[in-house]
Amino acid sequence: MTFRQPASTRTRLPVTVAVVAITAIAAFALTACGGSSSTPTATATDTASTAGASGSPDSTSGSQVLPVDSNPIVNDAKAQTLTIDSVLVENNVNPADGSAADDHLEIALTNTGSRTLAGFEVFYTFTDPTANVSESYYAQLPKTFTIAAGESRVAHFDNSGEPDHFPTNKYSLYATSKNGLDVSVTVSAKGAAIQTMDLTKDPGGEEQAD
Repeated sequence: MTFRQPASTRTRLPVTVAVVAITAIAAFALTACGGSSSTPTATATDTASTAGASGSPDSTSGSQVLPVDSNPIVNDAKAQTLTIDSVLVENNVNPADGSAADDHLEIALTNTGSRTLAGFEVFYTFTDPTANVSESYYAQLPKTFTIAAGESRVAHFDNSGEPDHFPTNKYSLYATSKNGLDVSVTVSAKGAAIQTMDLTKDPGGEEQAD
């Protein structure tokens, strides 16, 4: 005599297992979806927080640098405690050994006051009078870029990533135009009057170190 389990008893276990399996799969799917959606949001937020009018409000290597439509610097200080000693856009020299360096924007600054200068901002414009085009850039230098009383410091814009070397647009007029350029530089520091300097760059485009 063969004993047969009632049909109602035979089907209960598989149905219960199936329900548990479906619940587990649904929970896993919801967890996976939640994790994947949070990553793009964080990335977008990080990108937005590091991009300002110029793409580099706090200029560090790796920042994207884009032209700006106008000068965003606001500084009504009158104290003449900041000076632009020189601005180079060609014939740059490596200070370590005096050898020729790749041409780049180089701004030498001195603090003639009695207090440390900080909060540096730089606005510079390249104009190609032959092609009748112009583009401007703005950089807010890192908080670590300060100049003590009576001291000097040089800011470089060349994407080298070295100390006191800040990002620049490698597709700018400076890097791509073969015509002579008019260059205008404005520098601001907290508590010091804004300083400007104008110069020209010879035709030929961005030169490389000899």
